[in-house]
Amino acid sequence: MLSYIPHIHLMELYGEYYFYDVNTNAIVSIPFETYGYLKAIVSQNTDDYAEVPEKVREGIEFLISQGLLSQKSEELKIQHTEANILENMYENNLSTITLQVTQNCNLRCNYCVYSGSYHNRVHNNKRMSWETAKKALDFFHKHSSNSREISVGFYGGEPLLEFKLIKKSVAYIKELFNGKDVIYTLTTNATLLTEEMILFFSENNFNLVISLDGPKDIQNKNRIFADEHKGTFEIIMQNLNKIRSIDEKFYSKISFNAVIDLNQDFACANDFFMTYDEIKELQVTGNYIDDANRTDRYIVNDQYYVDSQYEIFKVFLYYCTDIFRIYKPKLLNSVVTSLKHDMYERFIVKGQKQKHSSPGGQCLPGIHRLLVNVDGKLYPCERLNESSDVLCIGDIDNGFDIQKAKNILNVSSITAEQCRNCWAFKLCEQCVSLAEEEGELSKTRRLSICNSMRNSQEQKIKNYITLRKYGCNFEKLD
Repeated sequence: MLSYIPHIHLMELYGEYYFYDVNTNAIVSIPFETYGYLKAIVSQNTDDYAEVPEKVREGIEFLISQGLLSQKSEELKIQHTEANILENMYENNLSTITLQVTQNCNLRCNYCVYSGSYHNRVHNNKRMSWETAKKALDFFHKHSSNSREISVGFYGGEPLLEFKLIKKSVAYIKELFNGKDVIYTLTTNATLLTEEMILFFSENNFNLVISLDGPKDIQNKNRIFADEHKGTFEIIMQNLNKIRSIDEKFYSKISFNAVIDLNQDFACANDFFMTYDEIKELQVTGNYIDDANRTDRYIVNDQYYVDSQYEIFKVFLYYCTDIFRIYKPKLLNSVVTSLKHDMYERFIVKGQKQKHSSPGGQCLPGIHRLLVNVDGKLYPCERLNESSDVLCIGDIDNGFDIQKAKNILNVSSITAEQCRNCWAFKLCEQCVSLAEEEGELSKTRRLSICNSMRNSQEQKIKNYITLRKYGCNFEKLD
């Protein structure tokens, strides 16, 4: 029998018993007797198992024969497996770039990372010059020779403040990337849209992502104009109707990004995206307010949090039963699609011991969503604090700073011992943004999030088990 402590995490769910096997990334259902034995082993309290029942012994031996229940590797080196090929990937394999054309905005949304409620980030009048934009596109062209399809995003602030720059950039992109498929994306608050802009975006097949949080009361609480301090719902609806009257096909491809504020009526926002005539057929993605690097604590309204959990429950019902088919989830559809990506499609390791590994959560910096800010500096994506030098991975004049990029990719090295011992090692979702504090990568800051991360991953495993049990077909999910 086991003479060591296996690297597992035990779970009980509705009278059934499971363990998550850290080394293989497998989730395993087990009988109660086996669960009791493993619990005693893990807690080092084996007094009740001086003689292991035959059925338990056979079960444990079978699990071991399948490569499960191995012990923690003390020699495991905490290092990202792709760190050594990062430079080669930067050389000519880029496929996506986002240009931060301005840090200014005509709105002052209460939860915006530039609102003054976050450390080191405020709105200002900085804008990207044509010279910087051209250099950024030349840099991207040089480093994307192996990519047949490329994506260029325009971001702010509010990018429509720099519409002339966007038009000039698109003309240059067509010349520079002739022969390649180009996808354009623009994220906007939609308050400045004109007929000229709409026609331009339609003619160039832009993916237009509009920031909209919900119905009038919800939208107008947080998304307000900078000069008048009034809400934006009415003008966005007017501009949506304008788009529809100009080009119905282009309108049908619009998507929305909704910030979920749990101090407002969540159910009301969710119903809006499902039932409002101008919106209900369009795609929407919901994101919770970013709590990282806030100057004050974001306190959630308890009742609205409970309401949000009930809405998630209804999403689960939709995917598991035919009874709830009238409820087509919109705002929270990502709850289930993320389970597909993180759980159903997770990689199961069999029959091999890894010498190098790192926790999940940290993407390859700049490979998926390279951001060029208004000054021409390079960052892994638009979500990071671009006032922090430790998160900057180069600039368009001097190229990538490989060492800084590797430091970001290997951020878990600052908590190597804790990561090696953590059962949620492979499931961790800690981005480097959660480790940055006062311009440094902080071990203390990173560890402060670990308990909540483990709790959320256990809940994610349980949600996945439940959905599988009650008929959710993850294979058919988009």
